[in-house]
Amino acid sequence: MRLLAFADEPPPGDAAELATANRAGAVVTLGDLETGSIASLGGLGLPRVGVHGNHDAVGELPALGVRDIHLDRVEIGGWSFAGFEGCVRYGPGPHQYTQEEATALAGRLPAADVLVCHCPPQGVNDDPDDPAHLGFGALRAWVERHRPRYVLHGHTTPDPRTRVTRLGDTTVVWVRGARVVSLRR
Repeated sequence: MRLLAFADEPPPGDAAELATANRAGAVVTLGDLETGSIASLGGLGLPRVGVHGNHDAVGELPALGVRDIHLDRVEIGGWSFAGFEGCVRYGPGPHQYTQEEATALAGRLPAADVLVCHCPPQGVNDDPDDPAHLGFGALRAWVERHRPRYVLHGHTTPDPRTRVTRLGDTTVVWVRGARVVSLRR
């Protein structure tokens, strides 16, 4: 299955045209997107799922026709997707959680083939010296326990020389802007 994933900055063109041109079977949003940059996705007949980022307004995804899968699970094309929104709390605003709050929430996160999250698991493309870009310990524990096939995340800007692409058996996909992701069993 081919996905078109969006995160953190405007895509390099019209979002719906990119999805069509790349023959995407579904669209995944990973948060912190300007609503105007993905508004055209509403006209697509494709499944659209995602999670909020720490800069997104509450309820923004449903208004764009994107199913919010935070702490939920959905099946698309024979693949299961579960989602976890936001980032580690570093200031005021929605979609931010302490590590303790994230641990409690992750206990309700169902197992799935693909984890869709804004902030990565701790130690995966995060920056432990920057409170705003630290990963969630609870997501790392969730990945180690459930062993999804894929983790898709945005939020951070990892150094290309040290970017993590695997966590055990799980393929990690970092997204900024737009990225085609081919899911394989």
